[in-house]
Amino acid sequence: MTAYEANRSIRLLTYVCSLDSQILTAAIPFPADGLAIGQLILEALKSTDSNSVDELWQSMLQSGHGFHACVAITRHADHDTESMMLQATPFSSPSGDSQVLVTLCSQSLEDTTGPDEVARSRAVLKTAVDAIITIDARGQIVSINPATVRMFGYEEHELRGSNISMLMPEPYKSEHDHYLHRYLDDGQPRIVGAGRQVSAKRKDGMEFPVHLAISEFSVGTSRFFTGIVRDLTDLDHVQKQLLQSERLAAIGQMVTGLAHESRNALQRAQACLDMLTLDLQDQLEQLDLARRAKTALQDLHRLYEEVRGYAAPIHLEFRDHDLSLTWRKEWENLADVRKHRNFVLTEDVQCESCRCDVDIHRMEQVFQNILENAIVACSDEGSIRIQCRPGILDGHPAVCVAISDNGPGMPAEVCNRIFEPFFTTRQRGTGLGMAIVHRIISAHSGIISAGTGSQGGAEICLTLPTRAAHKRDA
Repeated sequence: MTAYEANRSIRLLTYVCSLDSQILTAAIPFPADGLAIGQLILEALKSTDSNSVDELWQSMLQSGHGFHACVAITRHADHDTESMMLQATPFSSPSGDSQVLVTLCSQSLEDTTGPDEVARSRAVLKTAVDAIITIDARGQIVSINPATVRMFGYEEHELRGSNISMLMPEPYKSEHDHYLHRYLDDGQPRIVGAGRQVSAKRKDGMEFPVHLAISEFSVGTSRFFTGIVRDLTDLDHVQKQLLQSERLAAIGQMVTGLAHESRNALQRAQACLDMLTLDLQDQLEQLDLARRAKTALQDLHRLYEEVRGYAAPIHLEFRDHDLSLTWRKEWENLADVRKHRNFVLTEDVQCESCRCDVDIHRMEQVFQNILENAIVACSDEGSIRIQCRPGILDGHPAVCVAISDNGPGMPAEVCNRIFEPFFTTRQRGTGLGMAIVHRIISAHSGIISAGTGSQGGAEICLTLPTRAAHKRDA
């Protein structure tokens, strides 16, 4: 069996579904040959056991306990039918909603691949994405697969013979042996035979969410337990992003309606102030008050627009583009901000090309915000430096752009909060500019950070993949 065949021998698909079985999200990366978002997963499944999947699903909703079943699944991509093992587990999302975690596992090797069943089983264990751990009746680890080493950070010799509780945070660590002995004494299943979401702990002490499914088997008079552990870190992150997106969408919809209804009132107030200003030309004190009121109305309108821009969904149109063209264009567009001030822009391009797949309009917003903040932060003798160099992001080629100035810099507290909505150190401003920049860079699958540059002032670093994620996946 080749390495490629071994990697293809088992497929694991994970979905988060609503209680009515509608698929809400899929584990990253989204399986191209899996099921579609919004599809009712029960409509694609057919049980090969005696009980139907519908009956098992309803029983799960009533009891709150998950179930396993052997099913035949029809994929949306090619309508082919495939036999898979299904595991469904109810859990609560970060927002408190009841949802169901569904895992589908299939082995694509045919039974006719050879008589060596042991070798085939070993291949499955080696290529499985999930950690597979077997313990004895004393709770000591008997065997692990390579995924266990990768997931928890221990070497194999550190785990074999050790108590399984070493992979658990408190209070599970202290209570595990008691739970195991109680099960061996009374035989009442509490976790065995069912899956649930728990916390695990890596060698470095970091805790992370996992889905744990435990089964029991015997060899002679000895009893063993096998646990399949799936890392839910990415899934938990996706759920939090989904919740944040839902909240932002609600805010955007509310602010859009508010801005629409308020626009007429703001325009009427603006017109009244314009007329009042004409009547107050010889009354300087009252004229100043009228101008302040007019500025306040303009600030309110700008706030509506910026909140709407921050909360609205970001739709990107990717194009191959040279980033240097964008920052030079925005530097020229900010000529009025630099007016009567002596500013110098220097470029240090250390890569052959600054080209990336980006949404050009969105990147114009990014560079405009960053450059304007740098100009405002500096004195009348300002120096802004842009460095561009090659980099790596998630194992793929990337372009790193660092924009620094010779201003007073940013304290550590400001660096940590600069991308928070409504956080600002300026007297004028909504505090949404850099929050919008952060959303745009994240939507491009990039990262952004703030710190101190080589000139002693503030530095904003952008790292963007040279090719859009959807093109890489293709």
